[in-house]
Amino acid sequence: MKYICSFVLLILFSCNQKETLTNNEILEKGIEKHDPNNEWESANINIHIQEPRISNPERYSIVKLNNKNGSFELHRNREKSVSKHIIDENGVSKTFLDNQISTDSLLIKKYRLDPKRNFGYKRFYQLLLGLPMSLQNEKFYLKENVEEVFFNHQNAYKLSLELEKPMFSKNWNLYFSLNDFTLLGIEVVFPEDKNKGERLFFDGEMKINAMSIARTRHWYELDNTYAGSDIIIKKLK
Repeated sequence: MKYICSFVLLILFSCNQKETLTNNEILEKGIEKHDPNNEWESANINIHIQEPRISNPERYSIVKLNNKNGSFELHRNREKSVSKHIIDENGVSKTFLDNQISTDSLLIKKYRLDPKRNFGYKRFYQLLLGLPMSLQNEKFYLKENVEEVFFNHQNAYKLSLELEKPMFSKNWNLYFSLNDFTLLGIEVVFPEDKNKGERLFFDGEMKINAMSIARTRHWYELDNTYAGSDIIIKKLK
């Protein structure tokens, strides 16, 4: 009888043991959660975004991102003007201010109209909009340690990685829900300066076909000072 009881206790103990996941398994489950049909690589996104910042509370953008042919467009209000930053499917970059190519060096500097900057704009929107799927287009080192923490009002897995090509910093922390592997947000950190960096809280959901991307990203400094938000207003045709 005691052997039966021991066997039953062993089964109950085994059932109560939480599955231990590796960093790669958590990342894979997060990607599967947000992109169950593997649509990101051929996604064609056209959205209107409100991007209030402390220094520019009235910033709005239209972002067109075609992952299939590599083209990209960013339309942004510049006071009373509109700038258009374009990379076509052949990788040719052009920038317009009110539908004209500006040669005014002061305006080019003020509104960041140098066509070379468009590749940075593209990577910024592609990487942040497409998280966590967009990491598949990046070269990075995923650190082995996995922590369980509390982030954005939820219990979360914390993954740390180093990007080969930095975006603000090469050191990022990703936070996935312990419950369903939803990406709750990220931190961009600088190990050499613990007070430097930014924390992004993701909120809401925007469906693009079967893909799920964050509708809102709230930006904070690491001391919890609010810096701005990225809010997807709507999808465009």
